[in-house]
Formats: sequence, C-alpha cells, structure tokens
Amino acid sequence: MSPDYSFSRFVYFDTNIISELANRKDLWRSLSDFLERNDLTLGLSSAQAVELSDVRELHDDVVALLLGVPSAFLRPWDVILHEEVRAHPHLRNDPLLLYPLNAMLLEPRGVEKLQDFLSSGGLRAARNDQLNDARQMAGVHAGLKNNFPTSNTGKYTLHQADEFDCAMVMQWLASTHSDFLATFREDIESFHPEVFLSIRLLAHVIFHKYYIGRREPASLSDFGDLFHLAYIPYCELAVVERDLCSILNQIKRHQDVLKSTVVRNIDFLRDWS
Repeated sequence: MSPDYSFSRFVYFDTNIISELANRKDLWRSLSDFLERNDLTLGLSSAQAVELSDVRELHDDVVALLLGVPSAFLRPWDVILHEEVRAHPHLRNDPLLLYPLNAMLLEPRGVEKLQDFLSSGGLRAARNDQLNDARQMAGVHAGLKNNFPTSNTGKYTLHQADEFDCAMVMQWLASTHSDFLATFREDIESFHPEVFLSIRLLAHVIFHKYYIGRREPASLSDFGDLFHLAYIPYCELAVVERDLCSILNQIKRHQDVLKSTVVRNIDFLRDWS
C-alpha cells in the first residue's frame, strides 16, 4: 500500500539541487533515510517541473529519484493563494499535497507516464510561458522600483519592509482577487495582509535583494527563482542555492514569514549524507 501523504511535512529543493541529486545516485539512500527518519516528503512544484523539462538528458534519473524516495506533486501556487484568500483572516492550513508520486509505481506504465510528462509538449509550452512571465516581471520591476520611496536617510531600510510587503500583497490581490479585496473598502482595519505568506515572501525577497541590497537583476533566472517562493513558507525545510539561502535567512531573522521553515544551502547535501 502506498503511504498516506495527505498531511505530510514537505522539503523543498530548488531545481538545481534536484538536478544535482539526480546526478548523485550515491546520495539517494541517504536522502531516503533522511526523509523517512524525519517524516518528510520531497515536494515537486509546477515551477520545478517546467524547469526540468529543459534537461531531457536527466529525465530518467529524475524520475528514478522521485519514485525512489517519499515524494509528491504540490498544489499550484495560484491554488495556494486561493486557499490563503479563503482562510483569511486566519493562516492557510490546507495540505500542500496534490498527488503522491510514489503511487505511480502502482499504476500501469506509471514510470513511463512520469517520464512522458517531463518531456511533454505541454510542459515545454509552460516553460516558454514561465520565461515570458519572468521577462514581464523584469520589466515591471524596472518600471516600478522608483515608485516606492526611500526612507528619510535616502536609502531603503529594514523598517520599510512591512510597508513594502503590505503594498505588494494589496497590489497582487487587486489583480487576482479584486472582489475579495473590495470587501474591505469600508473597513481596511479588518484586512490582514500578514496571512498571505506566499505573496509576502516574494515581496521580502524582492525588497531585500533589489531595494536594501541595491542590486540589479543579472538574468531572467533571477526572476525565475521567484516562482518557487510561494511554497517555501509552507515547507518544513527548503534547500536552495547559496545566494537565495542567504537572503531567506536574512528575512527569517527579521520577519515572521519563514518562522516555520528551516532554510539551508547545497552544503546540506553533505551534512546529512
């Protein structure tokens, strides 16, 4: 019988780390033991799936990895946001699980189905959409950055992070859930932006990296990384590349958005192996 992952606690690896693991079969047993020992499930998001469509040479190994450890597809980010809206003014508490990948071992041609999915035309089209969205985000960032003023010191400060976070939550909901947001027009005090963890983490990463850090996007991948952030506040552990790990831990020290998530970089693979 396949394990019941309905209320699993999830670990989120960024796509580069999943690719690294796919190439490192010597780590698979240690990974499986780590997940089972800590009652964790490896989550796979739609953002990761579309990025993995680019590395067809790894698909067989990625499938073998996913089906060899406790793993599951996660709900799409827009569903997570909808659940946050539905739960307001409380925190979202729905399961992240969409479908347990290990169940595919019991399906006719289950392994082949997962391989076919990763190389499907639909997923490649979704990858093109993701890249186009990243380009649009780059343009929006360039056009809007100056709309949020610096502090009286002439620089952006940590004290402005909550204001930026709230503004971004309201802007995002205005475009995705305008009817919901409109219900607070006469009573804004009853609106609780703090419960929208998926948008808030996105806002804080942008603010820490490009406002406080005064950095400029180096490539589309900088914005591509943002598609993963909605999942991280709802995972027990996130293992990401070094730069993002540093930023997330800065946020964790100053904000509550990641209070339930441990964040590590790729060195974590060595630590538990």
